[in-house]
Amino acid sequence: MPRLSIDDFKLFSVTCELRYNSAFLIYDRTGHIVEDLRPHFNDIAMSTAGPVQSAFVSEKGTFNLEIGASRFTSNASLQKNGEIFARHCQVFFDSVTTRLGIEVFTRVGLRYVARKEFGTLDEAAAALASCNLANLKPTKRFNSSGSPTEVLFRWEDKEIGAFIRLRAESGEVKFTPSPEMRDYLPSVDKRINVLTLDMDYYTVAAVRREQWNCTEWLQTKIRMIKKEADAILG
Repeated sequence: MPRLSIDDFKLFSVTCELRYNSAFLIYDRTGHIVEDLRPHFNDIAMSTAGPVQSAFVSEKGTFNLEIGASRFTSNASLQKNGEIFARHCQVFFDSVTTRLGIEVFTRVGLRYVARKEFGTLDEAAAALASCNLANLKPTKRFNSSGSPTEVLFRWEDKEIGAFIRLRAESGEVKFTPSPEMRDYLPSVDKRINVLTLDMDYYTVAAVRREQWNCTEWLQTKIRMIKKEADAILG
């Protein structure tokens, strides 16, 4: 089987998350954060609301705000490059940290999920086995498959941590258009078989707000984890 490359995978989602000690100003200032975002995301709408956790949605992505964390997620159809994603994160996190008075992040994380589709689940598993990541001879184990269908690695020191997971898996995609749209949009009901690449890069040591440049950090780290993933796959 040909060598896998990061370019063989299609981006599914990318998320940046900030964690911090409980920010109790969330009780009073969630609405201010939404209003800060509205000029940049004019279609923003509240999807869930609560005293310690809220979520907002826009065509550009999903925002989650909690008493001890906040995150922005974009999907593959919108994530054209790291610069666009980083710019959206900058707007959101600038508002969150200012309105909630956050000065220290206990964790800054970047999660990148991509998938490569195959005709069958066996083909996806064979692609995973071809990477030789587990360094195990292909043989039936535990009365199950001959090769691992999921491989996980973690690297961590006092400053930085990284996690990578490769998994062969299958799922269903279903879509039924509304009655008024059935003449324009087809129904979808199919099973997909994919090799999922799931990477999480995060800080272990605390990071002060003034030390973190959101846009620069995200663009640099997206390039880095894609480069590292490419080396691991090969």
